[in-house]
Amino acid sequence: MTRGSGSDRAWDSRRQFLAGAAAAGTAALAGCSGLPFTGDEERQEAPVSLSADAVGSIDWPASPFPVTVPASLADAHEARARGLLDDVPVEPELPNAAVATAIGDDREHAMRRVEAETADGWPVDALSAWRRRREDAAEVRAAYRAATGTDDGSELAARRRAVREDRASLAGDLEYRAESPTAAVLAYEPVESLLAECARHVRPRVTYPADPVADPFRAGEAVSGVERASAAAADAEGLREAYLDERGGRDGTAPRWASLVAAAEGLRGSVSRTRSTVRERTGGEEPFADEDLSDTVAQELVAVAELGVGSTAEDVERATDAGEYATAVVEAGIALAECEAYRRAVDEIRDGEHREYPTESSVRSAAERARATVGEVVDRDDPLATRLVRPGLEIVGYVADRIEQGYGSARRSQAELAYADLYASAVPAVTEFVRERLERGSVGGSEETFVSNRPA
Repeated sequence: MTRGSGSDRAWDSRRQFLAGAAAAGTAALAGCSGLPFTGDEERQEAPVSLSADAVGSIDWPASPFPVTVPASLADAHEARARGLLDDVPVEPELPNAAVATAIGDDREHAMRRVEAETADGWPVDALSAWRRRREDAAEVRAAYRAATGTDDGSELAARRRAVREDRASLAGDLEYRAESPTAAVLAYEPVESLLAECARHVRPRVTYPADPVADPFRAGEAVSGVERASAAAADAEGLREAYLDERGGRDGTAPRWASLVAAAEGLRGSVSRTRSTVRERTGGEEPFADEDLSDTVAQELVAVAELGVGSTAEDVERATDAGEYATAVVEAGIALAECEAYRRAVDEIRDGEHREYPTESSVRSAAERARATVGEVVDRDDPLATRLVRPGLEIVGYVADRIEQGYGSARRSQAELAYADLYASAVPAVTEFVRERLERGSVGGSEETFVSNRPA
């Protein structure tokens, strides 16, 4: 069970979405009234103790990245991280004993991370983990060098310029060459994510100190960001070259940039229209304003679904505006599935579902349904559908981890699992909608709404 990501930004967004759902659930429907319980009394949720295995594990499918990710990329990160830490003594001898102790502790922690196994997930997730480990190792080494009186400021500035130039060269040569527009999305979404990661970390958010000895940890932080940026640029180049090499290089592929631009722009319009249509059909911003769903699974489900509708749509806008067209297509597919999951959640609650108070048995049943629905999508052996169902995989894994660690509430867990089920069930139709627009190769059709011909 893991939630690694080919895009740290994507998972951070998902994690914030899930974390926010709990707080939102309590207040989202406050003040609503009208749902009868027993007489005029409202039942309070009884404490439910969930077993650590209440959700169970979920197997990750094969990666949707079209070719094998070279093991050499992770090997390079590991070698670099170990080399950086080898330059730092296990027990540093420094004039400042407190700094020496802190650097020694940081080295130990960084080495433990280097020696730990990477979590389950896709190969691009393992690369993300290794980049973070390499960043940590660079921070320790730079702090040690600063504490010993070595000023790396000039070297850091030169390296920052070199990384920026490498990134600009790769981004400028990104033609999205692939055998089809759909393949281009799957091959270049992680490349775009890596280029964005490089751009974020190469910026001098923390400046190298004028007196490194006086502020060694600031020096470490400044150096670590450029190390992370360099690692991201190397992975972006490595993934692109691995894909092109296995697909016959430039002779075996064709530029798909124009198709992706058209699809991204058209899907952005579809997401906007779909959101508006769903709002209209479900009753606006507060579809249950006249009902009291307090303490029910439905209350949490509405909150989770509501956050989903808004958060991913913003990612579509950001990616499109940034020119990350493969990412925009993926985010649009996710946003459309989020809209459909919200619509279905509201319909089911109106039909009397999800209004119960949770038990361990009901949580287990919700987990079984979520795992089964996600599994059905994966079993289609459609890489695009596998990529789009990833949020469902992440939600199930996130809930399982939280319960296993002993702080998962039954109501919130059941609502999130129900949402994962609804989301995954929407993915097959969304996948075909997205694929049609990719293969169409023009903006025509951007007026289409995903739910236009589906029952309300």
